[in-house]
Amino acid sequence: ALAFRACFPTAGMPSPALMSGAAVCVRAPVTLRRAKPRTRHLFYPSNAQIASRSRFVSVRADASASAVDTQQQEYTKWRLDRNITSPSVEVAYFGDVDDDVMRYRGVKAVASINENDVLVELPRVSCLVLMDDAQLPFPEFCSNSLWSALGSKNKWQVKVALNLLHEKSLGNESEFKVYVDQLPKQFDLLSQWSRDELKELQYPPVVRAAEAQSLEDDDAFNMIQSLSPETAAKVTKTELIWALNMVRSRVFSGRLRDNAETKKNLLPRALAAGTAFAAFLTSQTQEGRWLAVFAMLALVVFDSNAGDDDESDGSDPNSTGNKLAYVLMPLIDAFNHRKFPKKTEFEFSRDKFRLRSPTRYEKNTEIFISYGLIGNDELLTRYGFADVNSGHDTYVFEGLLTWLSANHEPLQKASGAAPDRLRKIRDARLETYLKQAVFVGDGTGDANLEWALRALLATPEEWDRAGG
Repeated sequence: ALAFRACFPTAGMPSPALMSGAAVCVRAPVTLRRAKPRTRHLFYPSNAQIASRSRFVSVRADASASAVDTQQQEYTKWRLDRNITSPSVEVAYFGDVDDDVMRYRGVKAVASINENDVLVELPRVSCLVLMDDAQLPFPEFCSNSLWSALGSKNKWQVKVALNLLHEKSLGNESEFKVYVDQLPKQFDLLSQWSRDELKELQYPPVVRAAEAQSLEDDDAFNMIQSLSPETAAKVTKTELIWALNMVRSRVFSGRLRDNAETKKNLLPRALAAGTAFAAFLTSQTQEGRWLAVFAMLALVVFDSNAGDDDESDGSDPNSTGNKLAYVLMPLIDAFNHRKFPKKTEFEFSRDKFRLRSPTRYEKNTEIFISYGLIGNDELLTRYGFADVNSGHDTYVFEGLLTWLSANHEPLQKASGAAPDRLRKIRDARLETYLKQAVFVGDGTGDANLEWALRALLATPEEWDRAGG
């Protein structure tokens, strides 16, 4: 617990109100010069430090308030024209207009809202949807060779990114132009940091995750250059990375089914698994596993295939029955994150998505939803922010066994009394939990770590009584 708390200083960490992938400006980190080991790299900088890094997302710092207001009015009108209803909420900016560091974007209540009130309802046709098994929808933009290769390698995130880039390339001809125009223009994520900047994190697990995400970007662009030169001529690497980051932070994925009745109050398997924010019933992809999860998973995973009352047997080739889809949902993707004791309610019907409020909100206050049981390692890598109030944070202490062996007297005594104990623990496959020790947010150890430590510190008599 002491090691955990020493590694998680809380002073100066951001307010939950500032934690959003939709924020106007990602706050660049302070350059840490402390001697304390494994200090988390999560502090906000001074204005001078921000100016030196010049990293911005969404609205540029020099954008006038009138330009922002005009864009918001256009976006509001576009949503109304597409039958996206949100009678009690609207996109808003929080913080002083002149504060280019702490000003951010979110959603506010324009009327009092009760728990479970509908926040947003949008038709499926108002969303930018790509089915997982879709044939190449834009042969003038991408080659069949690339599209087939992406499918065979399960590179769905690149396919969705290309779908977004194609829509963006259409300009005024795109029915989603207003939506695309209001999306963040840039991201400041760890995957875009230099090696020297990443070293300042002093936290190898997140460094590896950031590097894996960067490699994913490189691999995607290399595939495009190799298999679809016509796409490479239209899309720069910077544009591709922008689209991939949009997919990582905003895309909903799951299985669509044409059910006749609304599925209400769906049980969030993703929330229980602690890997995605609550929405539709989920079946999470295993692609990439831990280190690549930041680069691979979409923001929300849903699955409307929850019961046996589905009327679609899959025989209709035009039906979306039980097919995996990737969806960009206007307005819903603008809500910021906050930890809640209960899930954020979603509902899904034949042709609509509906988001309900997780709690009561007063007029003119910011509205939050939960992205799920996500720790700060993932939040920081995928979204560029950390939640000081997260109850699901973990910290990986690499080399704990080596440190304990050199500094912990009880362990040294136990090792002297049972010199073959470590070999037995290795045979039981518990050694990994000592070398890659996981602490959780309340200062306790992961159950496997506690098990391994108990076995390591047991006296010979305790070991024999337990049967080894």
